[in-house]
Amino acid sequence: MIRQRGYRNALLRLTIAIVSGLTLAPGRADAAKAGAPAGGATPASLDRSASAPPAPEPRTGDLPVQPFIDKDEAQQGEADQVEGDHGDDAEAGPDGISDGEEDPRSRSSSTSLRALSCLEGEGGNDQDGARRGVQKRDFNKRHRLEISALGGYHASDALSSTYIYGAALAFFPSEDFGLEVLVARNPVRFRLEEAFTSFDREQHFQAGMAWSALGAMLWSPIHAKLRWNERRITHADLLLVAGGGQTMHGSVQGLTFQVGAGIKLYLARFVSLRFDVRDLLIPQEVLGQGRTTHNLVTMLGLCAWVPG
Repeated sequence: MIRQRGYRNALLRLTIAIVSGLTLAPGRADAAKAGAPAGGATPASLDRSASAPPAPEPRTGDLPVQPFIDKDEAQQGEADQVEGDHGDDAEAGPDGISDGEEDPRSRSSSTSLRALSCLEGEGGNDQDGARRGVQKRDFNKRHRLEISALGGYHASDALSSTYIYGAALAFFPSEDFGLEVLVARNPVRFRLEEAFTSFDREQHFQAGMAWSALGAMLWSPIHAKLRWNERRITHADLLLVAGGGQTMHGSVQGLTFQVGAGIKLYLARFVSLRFDVRDLLIPQEVLGQGRTTHNLVTMLGLCAWVPG
């Protein structure tokens, strides 16, 4: 009985000692840290750390820029960068550009000059020929008169196909729009009647010459350039034509309307070459049968521009 009581007392004392030791251990560790430098630091290192500026407190969520580079290596790299910058400044000229290096300002100015010369229609060399860039036109059409001499082929719908020729006068109130008056002349024949005429000796269709006076509106929505060889670039305009007028012949029963398209090539200053394709819608009566005929006209002409 006495022996069991002694065991209990010994066990109680051991428990109290363990609890006391665990309670006093953190206080002693804090006192050791406050009294002596941790990790065997020397007084000189303590002086350097005291004189250094305090490190900024880390913020939550910030990540290091280079997490896998040692601090000493990073400082050495910064020192080498500073020395390299001083060396470059010493080798550079008064404008901060080293020998053998092209000045970016001269490069940008030369680029601007090349672009300006391209816009002004200058530039080009013997090797490349004329420029392939943007070029100004030979002259402006605005407020100018155009005089044209035309000739071509008249493919008639109801009658026989034949030639056609004439002249045109156009005025351009703006660069893209113009007004034109065309006067043309073409023979009118009906060859299919010749077989019947030789049989019964009667003339049913009277052949002759037809005169056409047509007005039209011109619209040139597209300006083009054609490169013929290494030294020659020709400006051109694509045209749309629409208008109407009168065809004077005995077979014609009303007004004539026209639609078409064309192209003008500017061969020299104030001289151009034009090619037109037009459809003339003419109400005609042939051998007692009247209908609206489609007559395809293709004309080639030489034009002269009157300065305005």
